[in-house]
Amino acid sequence: MSLPTFGAFRTSEQLGSGALATVYKAVQEPLGRVVAIKALKPTVGPGSPFAAHLEREARVLGELGHPNVVLLYDFVKNDREMYLVLEHVDGYSLGDLVKKQEARKLKLPYEAVAAIGAQAARGLAHVHERGVVHRDLKPQNLLVSRRGEVKLCDFGIAQRERLPSADIPLAPVPTDGPPSSENAAFGTPAYMSPEQILGEDVDARSDLFSLGVVLYQLLTGARPFEGPATKDKRAASQRTRRDPPPPMRTRAPDVPRALEKVTMRLLEKLPDDRYGSAEEVAAALADVVHTRTRESMASVVARALGDAGLVPAKRGAPPAPLLALSARDNLGSTVAVLGAIGVAFMIGGAIVQLASPSRGARALVGAAPLLLAPEKGGGLRVVASPWAEVRVDGQHVETTPFARAIPLSPGKHWVTLAHPAAPEERREISVLPGETVQVDVTMRLDGGSP
Repeated sequence: MSLPTFGAFRTSEQLGSGALATVYKAVQEPLGRVVAIKALKPTVGPGSPFAAHLEREARVLGELGHPNVVLLYDFVKNDREMYLVLEHVDGYSLGDLVKKQEARKLKLPYEAVAAIGAQAARGLAHVHERGVVHRDLKPQNLLVSRRGEVKLCDFGIAQRERLPSADIPLAPVPTDGPPSSENAAFGTPAYMSPEQILGEDVDARSDLFSLGVVLYQLLTGARPFEGPATKDKRAASQRTRRDPPPPMRTRAPDVPRALEKVTMRLLEKLPDDRYGSAEEVAAALADVVHTRTRESMASVVARALGDAGLVPAKRGAPPAPLLALSARDNLGSTVAVLGAIGVAFMIGGAIVQLASPSRGARALVGAAPLLLAPEKGGGLRVVASPWAEVRVDGQHVETTPFARAIPLSPGKHWVTLAHPAAPEERREISVLPGETVQVDVTMRLDGGSP
C-alpha cells in the first residue's frame, strides 16, 4: 500500500484508521525521531466542519503535558491537509490487549489491573485540572507501552467543563434505536456515563464512570451493562441508565475487596455518589497495588503482560522496580556491587550502610539502601513542573506526580529528573533518619529558563 508523506516525516506503516483520521508511524528527518502522524482523511477537507474535531484535539493536547497523556509535538494545517504529530507509543491499545486476553481466556493479575487504572486516573487528573473532560474513555483510547506505561489518547470529542463541547452541536445518543453513523463518531455508548447518554452536561466525574467500566471489564471479562452474549448498544444504554451493575463477585469471585469497592463506586449512577476527583481514584488504586507488590506501576503492568504472553519480549531492560527483589536477593546484589567497587560494608539486621564511596562510584551512592528501604530511614518527595521521571542513585523509581514519599536510607543520594523536552535536572540531597526531603523543580522545557 502506498503511504502518504507529510513534510519532513517519512511514514513507514499505517497504525489505524477511523471515521475522520488515519494514524501512521513515521520518522522525523533529520532527527530520526519516531512519531505518530494523525492525519485528516483525504475525503474530509480541512475546511469541513468535521475537521474541527481534529483541530480541537490539537488545541487540547497542546495544553497538556503528562507521562500518562500522549504528547503533541506539532500541528499542521493548510488548505490541502491537516495532521497532528504525536508521541509514538511502542506498544498496543488496551482494546487490542483485551481482545488478545479474551481470545486466550486469560485474566491479568489484579495488581496489574489496578496499576493500569491508577496510571489512567493520573492522566485524567492532569486533564481535569485543566478543565477538560475526555468524554470517550475506553480501552481503544488507552495506549499501553511495552514498558508498561499507560497513556490517554484521542481527545477528538473532549470538551471544556461547563462550556459547549464543540462548534458542531452533538446530539445525545439515541436510546430508541441503534445510533446513527454520524452520532457513533461522538462517543461509545457502552462506556458512557448515564448523564452523557442522556445528552446532559458532563463534568470530570463522567470520565470516572467510563474508567469504572474499563476496570470492570478487565476484572470480569465483560462490560457491566452489556452481557457477553449481546452487543446491542441500545440495550446497553438503557441498562446503564436504569440497572445496577451485576455484582462483581458473580463474575470474579476472588477479586480483592478493595479493588471491587473502587470499581463499583466509580459505577454509581449519580455523579455525586462517585469519587470527587481522579486524584482520589489514583490514590485508592495505588494503595491496592502497594498492598500486593512494591514494584513501580509500569513494571507491574509490563511484567503481567509479558507473563501472559500478551506482548512480545520487551526490547531492552524494563524500568527498574522499587523493592522488586526480596531482601535476600537485594543483599546478594549489594555484596556483589560493594565487592566490585572495593568499598567496605557493614551489615546490621536489615540495614545496609555504604562507606564513603570513591569519586568514580558516586552514582552508586545509596543504591542498596534504596532497595532495602530500612525502617529507620528517611524519605524523598518530588514535585516537578510539568512532570518528570525520577531516578534515585541511577535507579528508576516513579514518574511525577505521586503522593507517596520515596523511602531512602540516611546519607547522600543523587536525584535525577528527566523530561523528553527538557535537559535533565540533577540534585544531591542529604537524608537524616526520620526526615523527608522535598525536591521542587521546574523543568526547562525546550532548554529555556526555569
